[in-house]
Amino acid sequence: MRTSLICLMMMTLLTGCSYFQIRKPIIEQGNIITSENTDRLRPGMSPSQVTEIMGAPVTSNIFTPDRMAYVYTYQDRTNPLVMKRVICIFSNGRLRTIQRD
Repeated sequence: MRTSLICLMMMTLLTGCSYFQIRKPIIEQGNIITSENTDRLRPGMSPSQVTEIMGAPVTSNIFTPDRMAYVYTYQDRTNPLVMKRVICIFSNGRLRTIQRD
């Protein structure tokens, strides 16, 4: 009887640990995009200057080599997913357009 009671208590405690999500990791992915970095971008910059400021782009597409996409996602257990995007479009090797979300 005593062993059954101990087993029942242990099962209750262990299932309680999975019920309460004590620790859920913070997930950050991509390039960290700050307003300071995006404010430094100016039309007419070369791709190497943009890479120096923003870092290497997250995605590169062989079909659109004149486009650099920077994506940042952040999620913790209490808040919804935060996504920031900056897309740099080049024309003739110079930055033409900056699209921000």
